[in-house]
Amino acid sequence: MSTEGALFGKEVFEPLNIEYENAYKNNPYKKACVQKAISILKPGSRVLDVGCGTGVPVSSTLAEAGLKVTGIDIAPKMIEIAQSKVQGDFRVADCVQYQPQGKFDAIFIIYSQLSLKYADVHAMIFRLAESLSSGGLICVGQDAADDHVPDDDPHWDKTHTYAEDFNLPFWGKPFKTLLLTRQGQQDFLTSMGFEVVSETLDVFQPDNPACDPEHQQYVIARRPNDDPLSPPKPLPKEGV
Repeated sequence: MSTEGALFGKEVFEPLNIEYENAYKNNPYKKACVQKAISILKPGSRVLDVGCGTGVPVSSTLAEAGLKVTGIDIAPKMIEIAQSKVQGDFRVADCVQYQPQGKFDAIFIIYSQLSLKYADVHAMIFRLAESLSSGGLICVGQDAADDHVPDDDPHWDKTHTYAEDFNLPFWGKPFKTLLLTRQGQQDFLTSMGFEVVSETLDVFQPDNPACDPEHQQYVIARRPNDDPLSPPKPLPKEGV
């Protein structure tokens, strides 16, 4: 399984570490998504933060709520910072290859998948979702393709569900990004057998002059039972 996108993400985010945290830590929409999930989860729930970065604000908010946090990130400096100030189990890992141990009650994938290929995200989320307990939550954050990608852009897949390697501005530079449409993100989750609990759409301005406003989408979905999950749609081959 390819790690090219994850390594590219490491090259971008590793040098930023605290600077990135400072620009994004006060995002009210991200915080609201996390708090909504906390309000649904039982005390002491075991949760996974994929692409946790420095641990702020997602892992820190979860830990402060008394949840048992596992955080993974490919950037060693960010993991070192998270370990120093957030209660939890933080480790350096490539999310494309990470194999979860045991069951989780919630999985947070918030802007950590954007540098990856669709096939890798498809496989990763399906694998992680299978580790969710009955009633468990998956929380996904992204910039929606609807707000950025023209209808005739060549980066669209054939189903017009996602755009891959689209140059989205990040920190003042083009960043090859995977974007699903708003409906495509919901359909991706419900096609596995999840039920959408909430969706938030808003525009966030990071606290850094180099950053452009972001059209953000946060979706929380619940696994209703222990029935086997179906592979999310579209399948990677459908978009070729």
